[in-house]
Amino acid sequence: MLIPLLAALALQGPAPTPLTLSAAIRHGVAARGRVGEARAGLAEARAGRRFAGQVPNPTVSYQHTADPPRQHLLFDQPFSWLATRGSARAAASAAIRRARADSIFLVAGVVQEVRGAFYGGLAAREIERLVQEELAAADTLALIARRRLEAGDISRFESEQAAQESRRSRQLLSLAREETRSADAAFARAVGWGDAAPPVPSGALDQGVDLVTGMEFSPDSIPEVVSAVADSAALALEWKTVRRGRLPIPSVVAGADWDDPGAPGKTLSVIGFAMPLPLWNTGGAEAALAQARADRGAALAREARLEGLRAWTEARARLEESARRARFARDSLVPAARALREQALVAYRAGETDVLAVLDALRGEREIVRSEIESLSGFQTALAAWLALFGRME
Repeated sequence: MLIPLLAALALQGPAPTPLTLSAAIRHGVAARGRVGEARAGLAEARAGRRFAGQVPNPTVSYQHTADPPRQHLLFDQPFSWLATRGSARAAASAAIRRARADSIFLVAGVVQEVRGAFYGGLAAREIERLVQEELAAADTLALIARRRLEAGDISRFESEQAAQESRRSRQLLSLAREETRSADAAFARAVGWGDAAPPVPSGALDQGVDLVTGMEFSPDSIPEVVSAVADSAALALEWKTVRRGRLPIPSVVAGADWDDPGAPGKTLSVIGFAMPLPLWNTGGAEAALAQARADRGAALAREARLEGLRAWTEARARLEESARRARFARDSLVPAARALREQALVAYRAGETDVLAVLDALRGEREIVRSEIESLSGFQTALAAWLALFGRME
């Protein structure tokens, strides 16, 4: 007895790992490449701020001439950065804010995908459970019909109608199992699962449907809006940097001359300055280009705010209405449909109705329960979109 049991367990393979929503999100954030992309983008922006704050190195030049003094050593230190360093660092800080918002947006997209796959798996399992219940009810109906046929209460045609419903339910169960396995594969992909046995979602499909009223966020906190505003600020500061860079700030030159046969052993000091000479251009074209970019960034920020407000309004409406439909289906439609199916079976067993009434009750319950699952799945999709819109993980 033990050996066949162990052989059957070996054929089944390793048991799937159950994952709660929080565990699935943590695993997805840790394993997915898009999160690494987001971190790299933020690290790049921080490195850009360090680069913007750097002081340029001096230039060292050495010359040997035939005329005395023959040896010349010069150090040239520019100071134009004094006018541009502050605004350049401020622009780089704005770029960090943009990169942070972009990072939040990317991570939120991964979380949204994980949530969608998580509740997609739960929905597939709910449908499979529903079909199993339908099969049990159809088998019960077929058994009652067969007994009534043997008692001479109904025709063979009516008994075959009940048996056909049972066979149809078995076909639907096979299809539901296939959909469950497909949903498990999608869930494993979403969380970045590397093992052969995919994980299974562990939770309730109606999670959060009664708590939706407390989720209030400002449209200005939408990462895409924050990113556009930060980008606009960075472009405006870059324009400021270009304007300040047009100032003719001199660089200091210092050095020494030696090896003069007329003054053996003497070293002559050299000090002076070099001034940029705006002879061929004054930087006006570069400033105009930076101004145009800043104007475009400001216009895009205004559009992003308008789009953010539209997205906020639409996502909130979808969230609230999908929650209302899901609660009504769960609390009212489904219990009523199940009660009707049970009453129909009792009436048929007692010979008070024909098989068509029971079949109508079974199919009506199937449609309503499937509609409930679709409503709950729609709510979870709307909730995932709402949280992703604001870069929230849970």
